[in-house]
Amino acid sequence: MSNSKDDDMASRAASMTKRLGTNPAPNVPTSLSRKGYVVWFHDHGEYLGLAWNESAAEIERAHVADAEHAIYFETFAQAVVASDKFISPCRVLHSPGAGKAPKLMR
Repeated sequence: MSNSKDDDMASRAASMTKRLGTNPAPNVPTSLSRKGYVVWFHDHGEYLGLAWNESAAEIERAHVADAEHAIYFETFAQAVVASDKFISPCRVLHSPGAGKAPKLMR
């Protein structure tokens, strides 16, 4: 007999695996542009940033290749909330400052 609580946990685990990807320890960038928390799409080597959307004629959140154009959040919580809206596997990095090695947070 199936336990609904177990089914729910299995579903959550599958969802997290899909979001975070299958590689538990991707190669973290050697440094970032400034201090803060960054959403990093490790499968694409891109970051969450801002980019101009020509069709909407506005600036929107988007994947950006250059860490200089990434959004640097002040708190880990802000970065996690921002990452929840994306389907692509992503992680949160913490940069202690410009040119310093970031730490993989989640």
